[in-house]
Amino acid sequence: MKVTRTMGGHRRITLQEAVRFARESRLPIARPELLGIHQVGNLSPKARNIDTPQAAAMLEQMLIDGQGDEARGLVLDLYLKGKSVAWLCDGPIRAAMGKIGEIWMHDSKGIYIEHRAIDICIHALTQIRLLVAQPELEDALPDEQPSRPFAVGGGPPNDPYILGSLMSSCVCAEAGYVDVNLGANVPLESLVQAVEQYQPKLAWLSCSDREQVPTPKALDQLADQLLPFGTKLIVGGQAQPRGEGGSENIRVCESMAELSAFASGLLSG
Repeated sequence: MKVTRTMGGHRRITLQEAVRFARESRLPIARPELLGIHQVGNLSPKARNIDTPQAAAMLEQMLIDGQGDEARGLVLDLYLKGKSVAWLCDGPIRAAMGKIGEIWMHDSKGIYIEHRAIDICIHALTQIRLLVAQPELEDALPDEQPSRPFAVGGGPPNDPYILGSLMSSCVCAEAGYVDVNLGANVPLESLVQAVEQYQPKLAWLSCSDREQVPTPKALDQLADQLLPFGTKLIVGGQAQPRGEGGSENIRVCESMAELSAFASGLLSG
């Protein structure tokens, strides 16, 4: 465990380092409220001891019922027990939101239930993002910048969904990047401008609305614009691009696990 010393000689452990150590050591956190995650401490014994295959169904019901604290607590508890951000996104969150997204077809309340569930998931992922340990530059001089590369991204123009881009941002952070999430409805030229500023190793485009996915030609042009900056374009989301593009600077990822693996591979390459 990484420990620093205060001016008075006391040991200081960052929140992120404490969480990283607990996750890797599979240690239960006795007082989660001290870490700012009281939701975990308030979980029922049934939720705390849930088998991972059943987590999606339990999360789905919590989200449908509007049990925000319980749902956030369940997601955070799974993360603290060692589940990766990618696993949470591809597994219980994706499964639960997929079922909730179909409620409107037979119940008019489905729209507000889905919107509320999205907000709860956003809060849960935001809390996890604050707990993700960020690698630090070892033996850095005071005027040196961290060696972690940037990852920048968002959703394409006219795509209003923000959850997918937040997932991508959290996955990149866990992989070791400094993540810059531009959110939903990002003009492609704005993404290029962000890349120009941050010089990231990768840029993601999270496509959730099938009607708003950029054409293969537009994606090729974007990828070619990013190439001089050494930035790889990652395209993903539940709405995959239509047709095949020709740029070799594009990688299509069909899951957060695939994004995590590819992002980690760029760091080690």
